[in-house]
Amino acid sequence: MTIFDPSVQHRIMVCVTPQKSCERLIQRGAARARELGGEFCVVYVNKSQDLGRDLKEHKILLELFEMAKGLGGTVSILSGNKVYHTLAEYAKNNRITHIIVGKSLRSAFDVQKNGEIINPLIKAVENNGILVEVVE
Repeated sequence: MTIFDPSVQHRIMVCVTPQKSCERLIQRGAARARELGGEFCVVYVNKSQDLGRDLKEHKILLELFEMAKGLGGTVSILSGNKVYHTLAEYAKNNRITHIIVGKSLRSAFDVQKNGEIINPLIKAVENNGILVEVVE
């Protein structure tokens, strides 16, 4: 299932988590799409054990999705245990040209427990010529 217009050359994928700080990533994705004359989508990966998330986080996600739609983007919720793998597959399948991710605000312990996402994602998509932009 492709969500992009096949004639569009630049496809920007913005990766979000249920945090207010992701608004800046969506703004960056929308701006990049405008600059390049492309389209953008906002993607959230729901790991199966995350289904019981509290309503506050769902509310933040819904706000992020509304913001993305308001800026002309589309929204996708993906499922997968390995976040970077799920994102890389989606990017390849949808011929994404740019990925925008936020620098992790997670603790070192959380990264150790749940795994790093950014570096494995960059490695997973570099052979496809997909540019990964990490926003501070």
